[in-house]
This record gives sequence, structure tokens and C-alpha cells, in this order.
Amino acid sequence: MSEAPPSPPSPPLAGPDQAIVDEELGILERVSARIQRQLETEVHQFEDLDSQMIELRDEIASAKEEDLPSLMDQMHQLAALNAKRGSGRDLPVDPNNPYFGHLRLREARAGKQRDVLIGKRTMLDSGDGLAIVDWRNAPVSRLYYRYDETDEYDEEFDDRTIEGTVLVRRSVVVSSAQLRRIDAPQGSWVRTRSGDWRALGHEARPTLAGGTGAAVRIPRGHLGVQTEDLGRADKRLQEITALIDKEQFDLITKPESGVVLIQGGAGSGKTTVALHRVAYLAFQDHRRFAPGRMLIVVFNEALVEYIRHVLPSLGVEGVTVTTYRRWSAAMLKRLRLDIPARRSESTPEAVVRFKKHPVVIAMIDELVAEDLRNVETSLVERLGDRPGAAEVIAHWRSLAKLPPSIRARRALRWLVEDEGRAIPAKTRAAAETSLRAFREEVDDVLADWVELLGEPARIRAGVQRHAPDAFSDNELTTITRWCGKQAAAVSEWRESQDEDLRDHNDDDGPKPKRSSPPRLDSEDDAVLMRLIQAKRGGLFIKGKRFEYEHIVIDEAQDLCPLEVRVLLDTASAGRSVTIAGDKAQKMIFDNGFVDWPQLLDDAGLPHVAIQPLKITYRSTRQVMALAQHVLGHLHDPDDDLIARDGAPVSYFGFSDMGEAVAFLGEALRNLMQREPTASVALITRYPQQAEAYYEALRIAEVPRLRLVARQDFTFLSGIDVTDVRQVKGLEFDYVVVLDPTRQNYPARDEARHLLHIATTRTAYQLWMVCSGEPSKLVPQKLIDESANAEVVKSV
Repeated sequence: MSEAPPSPPSPPLAGPDQAIVDEELGILERVSARIQRQLETEVHQFEDLDSQMIELRDEIASAKEEDLPSLMDQMHQLAALNAKRGSGRDLPVDPNNPYFGHLRLREARAGKQRDVLIGKRTMLDSGDGLAIVDWRNAPVSRLYYRYDETDEYDEEFDDRTIEGTVLVRRSVVVSSAQLRRIDAPQGSWVRTRSGDWRALGHEARPTLAGGTGAAVRIPRGHLGVQTEDLGRADKRLQEITALIDKEQFDLITKPESGVVLIQGGAGSGKTTVALHRVAYLAFQDHRRFAPGRMLIVVFNEALVEYIRHVLPSLGVEGVTVTTYRRWSAAMLKRLRLDIPARRSESTPEAVVRFKKHPVVIAMIDELVAEDLRNVETSLVERLGDRPGAAEVIAHWRSLAKLPPSIRARRALRWLVEDEGRAIPAKTRAAAETSLRAFREEVDDVLADWVELLGEPARIRAGVQRHAPDAFSDNELTTITRWCGKQAAAVSEWRESQDEDLRDHNDDDGPKPKRSSPPRLDSEDDAVLMRLIQAKRGGLFIKGKRFEYEHIVIDEAQDLCPLEVRVLLDTASAGRSVTIAGDKAQKMIFDNGFVDWPQLLDDAGLPHVAIQPLKITYRSTRQVMALAQHVLGHLHDPDDDLIARDGAPVSYFGFSDMGEAVAFLGEALRNLMQREPTASVALITRYPQQAEAYYEALRIAEVPRLRLVARQDFTFLSGIDVTDVRQVKGLEFDYVVVLDPTRQNYPARDEARHLLHIATTRTAYQLWMVCSGEPSKLVPQKLIDESANAEVVKSV
């Protein structure tokens, strides 16, 4: 491959430009020389912190008023370093990347000037007028994040008010011990591969601008323009009442009976269609589809809040909107089952995966069939060849399509009240004994649970028959041991309850229970309810089957097949159900979901057609292209979406979080000033990272900043800092994905799904801000063409 032709020489810098570059080069040269001298000395020889603090204490005691701010700042730096010493963190400044910010301050009282460099390690002033402070804990670093060049500052440091003026505020990029780029209010300058310096002008600094409703975007680094009257402070109702397309309308107006499954990519309107279908059905038949007789199950609490505010705009109020966990917990209470109330918080991963796996559905069906066979065997053995035995067995078999509980009651009623009374008395009495014993046992759901999960042989046999490759031998050992211990604890608890009841009947005074209730797993809620449904034919409350006329299951790919089966069994005979989801936005990875045909088959809906949505109304073509790249082999070409054109995705790489915070602080402050109605999401991989960025940006005085840790979104304009698991199903004007690094998003399927979800939350433009080595899921071309590509290319 031939080498690329050399770049033409850059024109020489003008006088003021050259002066700024020369000044920064001189500062770096002085810093590098000091670091080199320090590196040549043993750390403990040049960093005798205790003696330095004593000297500073003495100096402060006799210092002039105008010298106190500088001395106090040095004391704070030494105290921070001293606190770190012994923890492995008291390292010297990195010579390859010593700092990223430069402040020149003039103190108000003395008029004294000093240069402060902002980095991730501290280097004290040795008398040459230069100091590097740690952006994370040095009080003076606040000035870099809170003030612009020429601003007057007024801060409290150690109970003292410090006043002055920021004379210089510059961001710099130092890589491999070389100055690569300078950004200042006067412009930006970059060092080329040849070593020359080139002026980039003011346009080189990316700024957030543009807003809600603006479909046209301007080039990289900007987010378009719009008039303020298009913005809305309340973000709940974005586009919910917009015109729908033909495909969406066809799905909304599907016949009221039947199951509709909608597969649609991010922003294609799945939830919008589902909610409009609820409104459509309520309008078409308000008696059958009354709000109290419909159920909407969504993925998280944020969507619950969102939909509760959306439905009234469609003329529907009073529909139950909930998550599956909240719904199942409430339903178990209403069923008044005598089961342990507490749930384990340390369930092994293999057990969670097993109890969510479709194999449990098959095992429940087998258990029910086994119980019915045992009843028939009992009848045959008890009745033998007595007169009328054949008639009893024949009638029992004629009821085979009924649920076991109803079957037992019908068989007894026939035997005691109807035609069965003609059966000879001895035959009838023997049959009645077997049927009454079964009727008493059939409704004991906790005994069924113990029988289902308490026998290792049953679990192993069920897995071998239905999912032979789903669990390893070690995982099966973990599963059987855990479930066996739970079953034994439940059995012991029930026996103690029975003994307490007997003791209470024998003695007027109540006695304490002999064993505390054991803990079930959260996943057992679905197992218990499915056992009830399989045995009783549904969930019955006060003798009446509890059911809904219409059920919406949103983000169904993140429910397990057993949970979907439980929900579907609460539908009325009309079987009116809307299921919506996107297999590319899978967020729960231990629930047994593979694809829609498998889920439908496991849920008892093998012949339901999948209805695709092909247009995304949220994200742009550029964002969707990136999202497809992130999915990699998980992307299904059949799920390609048509999207509008928009601004390119921007990538910004930094060597440290402090640099990223400085960059974001400026961009977000400008955005909130220009677009007060904008909604922004800063999305991290983990909650702890969101907290760290929130605190840093709060110190940088970014306005209207909110930390969202428990899906408590306000849906108002402003900036939400949160992690990726909080934002499923939500939409924002602008999204910044924070630190898409190799550690946060490794090249694994789970990370692909999560990064896909994060990137597709934006309606207009996406930024990726990375302080570290970028993930392999981020296209290399995007990194090479990033907004600071001049720095990357010059290295």
C-alpha cells in the first residue's frame, strides 16, 4: 500500500496566535523538566509530606494576608496527598499527560498573578510560579470548571473568601509528553504531523445548539437551530398525539379479539401504537373495554410514570399501568395464599436462570398431568371391578379438558348430586374418597411448589427432556441443592404452623411459632401463579376468575416466557392482547428469551403472526447506522428501519475524566442558556459512574442537573445523569454516552444490547464522550473522524 501524500505545509501563525502557542509550549517545557528531576529522585526523598506541611504551617502563621490564599491552597494539596499516602495512590505526575487545563489568576487583594494547571495528580509550586492541582479534590480546581476567561471569581476556601479574576482559561491536550492542541476563547490551535501549528478558528469548538422539534441539523459539532416557541418544558407528551402512518393505524385498529405482536426497532412507535390501541378499543366498546378492565405492563417505573401522563391525552383514564414485579406482588396478596412473604436477595445466577427458563412451564404441565394420572390410578385401584366402576372412570375421563380443580368439583357433584347417585353405594363411596382427597390437595399450591422443585431427580429429568444443553452439570448441582434446601425449609415451616395450630386448639393461649418463615426467590412468584392457573383454570379472587378484557405487554423480550404465560392467562375469553417489543433492545439476559417464535410457542401462542414496524420516528439515520454497527452479529437485516437524515454522531476522546467534565461542563452550560427547553441524557454504564459525573458537573455549576438513580425521571427539560438500565423506552432531545470504554462495553452480546439502547435514546443528536480506551463496539472510523481527529492523527 502506497503512503499517503504529505500534507501541505500550514501557513505561519499570526502574532497573537503564535504568542499563545509559545506560552503554552514554554509552560509544558518547564513542567516536563521538573517532572524529570523528580523522577530521577526517589519518591520518598522528594515527597517528605510531613516536613513540608510543618514548614507550610509555620509560613501561614507569619504570612501576609495577600499570601494566605496561595499557602492555604498548597496546604490543602499536601493534606490530600498525605491522606492518599500508603494507599498506593501517591504517584508522581504522569510525564506523558501531566495536565489538561491552564488557569492564570490575579488575586484581588494583592494583585498577584499565578498559573495553576489542572490535572489528575498534584505537583506543588516549587517557587517557579507553576503548580498542578488534582481536579478531583483541590479547591482551586473549582475555578477552572466554574468560571470563564475574564470572569471575576468569589469562592470560599477553608472558611476564607478568595476573590480575583480569571485572566487565562485554556484547555490543552498533552499526549506522549507533547503539546497537541490548545483551546481558548481566542480560538483553537493544533499541532500537525509535521510539527507545525495550525489555527482552527472558533468553529473547531463543539457546541450544543438546536432543540426539540427541529428536523434539520447543521454540521458536526452543532445540533441545529430552532425558535424557542417550539420547545416544551414538559417532555412527557412528545409526539404522542402526532399523526400515525398506515402500518401503525392498521395495528391500532386490529379486531378487538386476538393477539397482536408488534416487533419494532427503537423509536418506531411500538408503545405509541399499543397506547393508541387501548384508546381505540375503549372508544369502540366502552363497556367491554372499560379502563378498569384493561392492564398495561411495562418494563420499568419510568415508563409507568410516562404512560400514566400520556393516556389522559388520548381520552383514557383509570387504566392500570404497572411493572410485572409490582403486578405479581399485588396479585399474590389479593389471592391470600399462605406462603412466605420474604424473598431472597442472594439467589444464585443459575437458579434465577432456571426458574425463568421455559423448562419450568413444561415441568408444571407434567406435574399437573402426573397428578391427574394418579387420581385415575387411585380410582381404578379403589373401585376395581365393582359395579358402576366403569361409569365412574368414563365420566372422569369425559372431563379431561377442564382444569384439575374444576374437574374434581364437577366429578364430585356428578357423583353426589347428579346421575352418579345411581352408582351402587360402595362404589360411590370409594370413588368419593379418592375425589375428595384430590380436591383437598389440588388447591394446595405451596405443596405443588415443593413437589415441583424439591426433588432433584424431577429437575434433572425435566431439563434433560426439554433443555438438555441449557445448564451444565455444575449449574444443575447448584440448582437442585438450592431448591432442595428451600423446599425442605418450606416443609418444616408448614409443619411448625400445623403444630402451632394443634397446640392452640388444645390450649386457650397462643404459642409462638417454632420456625421463622423461609425465603422464596422473586422468580417463584411466577411459578406459584402459573401453578394456580394450571390447577384451577385461572386466578380466582372471592370465587370469581380475575381477568382483563385487554392486556398490553410492552418490552416483552425482557419478560421470561413464564411471566408472559401468567399474564396471558388473565385475559378474558375474548383474548384481546397487544404484545410489543424489540429483540435488539433486550436488557434482561437470564430470562430464556431467544426470539419471538420461541416466546410465542412457550406462551401458548404458536400461530400468532409478528407485525413489524419499519420506520423510526425518533433517531436519525446516522444514529441508527451506529446502533446497527454496535449490535454486530445480533442485528437482523429484516429489522432495518427507515430513518430521517440528521447530524453525524460525534466522538470525543479524553485521557481523563477531568478533561471530559471540563468539556461537557462548557457545552452543557451553553446549551441550557441557549435552549432552556432541551432535554438531555448523560448515560453511563453503571450507577456509580453516573454519581461521579453528576458530582463533578455539579461542581462545574452545570444548571438544571439531575441524578436519576431509581427511574425517578421528572420528564421536564434539563439534564438527567443516569445509567443505561434506567433509560429503557425513554426519549431525549440529546444524548451523551459517557465512557464507552472497553471495560464498560466489552465485545459481548450483553454489552451490545446495552450500548444499542443507550445510543438510540436520542431524537436529534448523539455524542460519545470517552475518557479511556474506546470499546471495540465503537466504530474505528468514528474515532478516526472524531471532532478532535486532528489530535488523534497528529500522534
